[in-house]
Amino acid sequence: MLPTKPMLVETFAEYLPLGRFVVRDMRQTVAVDVIKSVNKKHPTGAKVTKAATKSGAK
Repeated sequence: MLPTKPMLVETFAEYLPLGRFVVRDMRQTVAVDVIKSVNKKHPTGAKVTKAATKSGAK
């Protein structure tokens, strides 16, 4: 599965809360699973939001 937007995930074995996901369609649950492996990428070219800029200045 390839996400259309950046998302933060970990494997289920490393961090339980970030290692699960649910797929919903038309307000119905269509899939539930755990993450077994992650292909990590370096966050180059990431977009910085105005809120992130303001919180970093404090």
